[in-house]
Amino acid sequence: MDISPWALAKLVIPKLPLIFKLMITNRLGLSPCSDKQDPRTEIVVAIIRSTLTVQKPLSEIQAPGLKDPGVKGQLWIATAKCPAPDNAVRDAVIRGIKELGDGSETYDLPSTADVEGEWTGHRAGVDKKAPRPSLSSEKEHYDNLMKEVTSPVTVLYFHGGAYFLMDPISHRAVTSALAKKTGGRCFSVRYRLAPQSPFPSQLIDALTTYLYLQSPPPGSFHEPVKASDIVFAGDSAGGHLSFSLLLLILTLRRAGVTSIHFHGRDVPLELPGGVSGNSPWLDITRSLPSINRNAKYDYLEPPSPTGLPARPLPGDDIWPTKPPRADIFCRASTMTHPLCSPLAATSEMWKGAPPVFICTGNEGLEDEDVVLARRLYQAGVAVEFAGYEGQPHCFGMLFPTSLAGSDCISRWAAFIKKAVEGTAERSDEGRWLVAKSSEWRTVMLGKEGVDDDMVSKRMNHMKGFAVEREADQLREYEKSGRAKL
Repeated sequence: MDISPWALAKLVIPKLPLIFKLMITNRLGLSPCSDKQDPRTEIVVAIIRSTLTVQKPLSEIQAPGLKDPGVKGQLWIATAKCPAPDNAVRDAVIRGIKELGDGSETYDLPSTADVEGEWTGHRAGVDKKAPRPSLSSEKEHYDNLMKEVTSPVTVLYFHGGAYFLMDPISHRAVTSALAKKTGGRCFSVRYRLAPQSPFPSQLIDALTTYLYLQSPPPGSFHEPVKASDIVFAGDSAGGHLSFSLLLLILTLRRAGVTSIHFHGRDVPLELPGGVSGNSPWLDITRSLPSINRNAKYDYLEPPSPTGLPARPLPGDDIWPTKPPRADIFCRASTMTHPLCSPLAATSEMWKGAPPVFICTGNEGLEDEDVVLARRLYQAGVAVEFAGYEGQPHCFGMLFPTSLAGSDCISRWAAFIKKAVEGTAERSDEGRWLVAKSSEWRTVMLGKEGVDDDMVSKRMNHMKGFAVEREADQLREYEKSGRAKL
């Protein structure tokens, strides 16, 4: 997302004492993170962390990521919209929730809706500040985009932002980079955001878009895309949505669902060519040890021991919700459902999955990413895992020109190409880039990470706090309602 020089100055100038202090102490090996982070990384992480600690209402935090700075530079953007399908898509998602649940889950039954997105492609031969061409329609932009596509790759991209922030407009740098490096195109999805639209709205939008790519309704720009040419991709919450969508498809297929009615035809329910996650967020409860262990390397603050945000948000029109719930994304009862927290899915649930790519850093989400890679490997899936010492959440997008960042994005794109070409291979090994030596060390995928019993205990323990908190909030809400009567 672009930032003006004035806005950058307002952000950086008050932090100059911190910047100078970290610059000196890091180089002397005396700063908290100098063992694994260079001065630039530690300073940027510290600035972001300090910015995120400012308390603002949720609507004020949400707004900047939805403001379009305009399209410029070496990318094509064509906005498209999939009209709302009938209830068959929503019913398929609800079927998946019931198949994997125990009946205790409660959630709002969302409507189906139009789903917008951005076709993104690389635009060659122009300056990095070149304005968007003045064309008469979005279809013309799409047609020009397609003239530069040289491979069958279609990346179905889900942006990050903890499910309540960001938009395709904030992720154009990464989607255009993936398009350039794969020779293909991305369709970046404008899924509904929480808290206004809680789980499972986003999963309905994701499935809608996957079917839209394969079976475009009349008036769509694109021709039908083969499922095997589609790779799910996302960062953070977008990685979560990528794996939730994969798990939904696997579950429905095991339950005998072979097609879904979509805009007048039955579309076969097929697996994509591959699935990929950059620092995927997989545990809504945020309960594993790395949440606290890696806090010094990351800008994401750990929650309190009972799962509350370290700094509660001031109230506004969208949060807390009415009636209240314990989590921005979902009701407390669904926090450990496998489609709400993919970390709750057992190895057995991942059997039959296509090739998968996962990259992570020494971040708060490290443990859950490692555990998912292990479970996928144990399920017989071809897993490519890359870890990067000392790197914070979504470092590849923060530092795209650094050694770790450029390697991460390049590996990500290379995996996507291999997945579509059918050349992704199963390996017993994952790799970590060692911070100080810039060399790779090997890890055995089947033996890494927190053991399954501990994962389950920690997730359920944290969920218990949320259930109690939500029950208390609902009682207070009901009391206040009766008082007004």
